[in-house]
Amino acid sequence: MIKKHIIGTVFLLLTSIVTAQEFKVGKLKKEHFVIPLNAEQKAAPAVFLNKYRRTHFEYRDELDGWVLFTTVHEVILINSISGFQYATKKIRLFKHGREEENIKKLDAYTYNLANGKVEKTKTGKESIIKNNINQNIDEISIAMPAVKQGSIVEYQYVIESTYLEIDDVIFQESIPVKNAFAKIEVPQFFDYNKFVKGYMDIETKEYVESRNENFSVEQKNPFGGRTSRTLTNNIQYKEVVSEYSLKNISPLKEEPFVNNMANYQVSIIYELAAVEFRVGRKEKRAKTWEEVANYLNNDARVKGQIDRTNFLKEVSTALKEKSVERLERINLAYNFIQNRMTWDKNVNKYRMQDLGKAYNDQSGTAYEINILLVALLKRMGLEAAPVMVSTKKHGVPIFPTVDGFDYAIAAVYTNEEWLLLDASGKNLYPGLLPERVMNWEGRLLKDDGKSIAIPLFSKEYSDNTSMMIVTIDNKGKLSGKCRQNFSNNEGLYMRDIFRGISIEKQEDILKEMILQDNVYDITFDIQELSKPVTISFGFETTDFTEVIDDKIYLSPHLFLTKSENPFKASDRKLPIDFRYPRAVESAITYKIPEGYIIESMPEPLDIKLSAGLGSYKIAFKQVNTQSIQVSTSFRSNSTLVKADAYNEIKNFYAQIVAKEKEKVVLKKSES
Repeated sequence: MIKKHIIGTVFLLLTSIVTAQEFKVGKLKKEHFVIPLNAEQKAAPAVFLNKYRRTHFEYRDELDGWVLFTTVHEVILINSISGFQYATKKIRLFKHGREEENIKKLDAYTYNLANGKVEKTKTGKESIIKNNINQNIDEISIAMPAVKQGSIVEYQYVIESTYLEIDDVIFQESIPVKNAFAKIEVPQFFDYNKFVKGYMDIETKEYVESRNENFSVEQKNPFGGRTSRTLTNNIQYKEVVSEYSLKNISPLKEEPFVNNMANYQVSIIYELAAVEFRVGRKEKRAKTWEEVANYLNNDARVKGQIDRTNFLKEVSTALKEKSVERLERINLAYNFIQNRMTWDKNVNKYRMQDLGKAYNDQSGTAYEINILLVALLKRMGLEAAPVMVSTKKHGVPIFPTVDGFDYAIAAVYTNEEWLLLDASGKNLYPGLLPERVMNWEGRLLKDDGKSIAIPLFSKEYSDNTSMMIVTIDNKGKLSGKCRQNFSNNEGLYMRDIFRGISIEKQEDILKEMILQDNVYDITFDIQELSKPVTISFGFETTDFTEVIDDKIYLSPHLFLTKSENPFKASDRKLPIDFRYPRAVESAITYKIPEGYIIESMPEPLDIKLSAGLGSYKIAFKQVNTQSIQVSTSFRSNSTLVKADAYNEIKNFYAQIVAKEKEKVVLKKSES
C-alpha cells in the first residue's frame, strides 16, 4: 500500500512538471483547452493558464557592459466577451540617452478549437503598434487576432535593457492565475534587496550556480567609440538563482478606500543595493536609510543639482530685499516658484532633471519645481531641504530604498518644525500637500548628509460644512438657500474642480454634483488660497418630499444624504485609507407649511468608533410649531486604519445610511 502511494505521488509530481513544460511557444494543443479550472477561474472573464518569467544578465562588451534580459511567456484563456481586453498586451519600454530598453523575439498567437482541431492564428506585424508616450517612454501594443469566447491567446517576448534594475516580479493580476513561475539569475557582481508584497506565501528555491562565459573586449578609439579590433577573455563567476512558483492565485479585487491596490499585489520587489565595478570593491546604493541619503545627497545627484542654481541669484536677492521676516520670505519664495512654473504632470526621478532648462522653460516635473523652491529658499537665507517622496500611485517605501521615490517636495524650518511645501499645483499653499503625496513617510535630506523621516499624513482636519434654510409649501416643494465651506484638502478638491473655468461650466458642475437642475444665485469664493472655499446658491426641488393624502414625508438630509454604505464586502484584508482627517457638519432649518404640524421625527443617534477612529451624531429639534432643525456631525479622525476594524466600520456606516433614510412626517392639522 505504501509502495502504491509513493508511486502515485511520483506520478502526480511528474504530471505537474510535464504540464508546466508543455506550454511551448506556438505549440499549444487540444489538451490545453480542457485544463481543469476551479470555480473562481471558470467564472472569471479570463484566466492566466500560465505566467512565466526569466530574468538573467549577459556581459556584452566594455562599452555596453552588462545587459539585462527578461523573457516573458504568458498564456490566457478567454472565458467570455468581457475578457476580450486581455487579448491585447501593452508593454512599456524606457529610454534615456544611451540607456534604453528594446523588445526582441516577439511572438503572439491566438488558438481556437474548430471541429475538434486547434486552429492557430499568428499575430501579424500590422497588429503590433509602437506608440511614443513621452521622451522617455515608448509603448508596444499587441492586439491578438481572431479572438472569441473560448480562445486561448499566447505571447512571448524578450526585453533587452542596459539598465540594471530588475522589474517587479508580479504574480497576481486582475484575473485569476492558474500557474506562475519566475526565475531570476543574478551574477555575483550585483547585490539586490528583495521584498515580498501581498497576502500569499510564495514557494521559493534559491541556489548558486557557476557560469563560464566569454567576454568580448572591443578596443576603443580616442573618442570612446568602437574599433574593429576585438579581444576575447574568459571568466568564471557565480550567480544566485531564485525560483518562485505559485498556483491558483485569486485576482486582485478593487476595494473602496485603498490608496493604491498595487501596494498589496502579490509580487517580489528587487532593488539594486550594490554593484562591483572593480574586483573586490562594490559601490553601495541602499541598505539603510542613511545609505539612501548618502547616495542621493551628493554632488552628482540632488545636492549637486541644488548647488548648481546660480541662475537664481538675482531673483533671490530681489525677494530678500522685500522682507526680513521668515514667514514672509517663505511665502515670497513659494509664490514666485508657484506662479512662474507650470507642472507638466510628470513626477520622474532625480537622475534625469535639468533645473536650468526647467526654469527657463517655466515648466517642469514636480521634482524640478520643488527642488528649485528648495534652492531659492536656501539662497534667501532660510534653512530648507528636499524631502524625497513616493506618491500613492508609485507605492509605499516601507524599506530603505532609492528607486522607491518618484517625487520630491520642499521643507523649510520655521517655528521649531519643518513646514512642508509643494509648489507644483496652482491651488496649493505652504503647509498644504496634495493627496497624491500623503503616503506614509518621506525622507528629508539634511545638509550634513543625514536623513530624517517626515510624516506625510495630514494632521489637520479638512472641514466640509453646510448651512441651509429651507421652506416647505403645502405641495411638498422645497425652496432653500445653501452655504457651504470647504477647508484644507476639501477646499483643494473643490478648487481643482471649479477654479479657472467659466461661470457657466461652474454652475453645470455644481448642478451635477448635487443632482439638482433648479439651482440659482450661485456664487463661488475660491480665489484666496489660504481661506476656505465658499459656495452659496439657492434651489427649488420636490425630489426629497412625497405627499400622500394629508401627509408630507420629508427626507431631511436632501442632497447631503449618505445614500449607500461604501463597505459592502463580507470581509477585508487591506487597510482602509480615509485620505486625511475630515469633519463634515450640517445644519438645516425647515419652515413647515401653514396648516401642518409635525407628526414624527427620527430619534437622535450618537455613535463612536473604538480607539477614537471616528464619530457621528445627528439630532432633530423642533424649534417651534413651524420650524425644525436637523444637525449632523461626522468626524473621521484617522488616515489609515487596519483591516481588523473593518466590521466595526462597516456597521458604523450602515447605521449612518439607515438613519439618514428615515423621514420627517408632517401632517395637515385638523383645525
